Amino acid sequence: MTIRNYDEHAYEIVTEEGTFAVCKDDLAKFDATKHEHGVAACGCCGCCFTGDCCNDADCKHCEGKHCAHACHENREGHECAFCHLAFDTNEKCHEEILADLKELKAELAA
Repeated sequence: MTIRNYDEHAYEIVTEEGTFAVCKDDLAKFDATKHEHGVAACGCCGCCFTGDCCNDADCKHCEGKHCAHACHENREGHECAFCHLAFDTNEKCHEEILADLKELKAELAA
């Protein structure tokens, strides 16, 4: 795997489904064995991924987290690997991203 920087905050992975940003902070905390489908790495509900955000800081769905405090990569308009991992229903894409994240983490640790 060739490790490339997406920008100062993220690495880049390229899959059959497209190019995804991998937040450096989230990757450092990411544990593939504890990955839970439907939970974003930033801890938010995923409205930033689905586009359903009401922009209401009191929203129960967002658990009081305003989108401005959600995933940095989504805020920047990037395709975030962690958000896709949590919310994309395409299982092939899900497995490919998960495998790439494991490989990236292993390469960085070496």
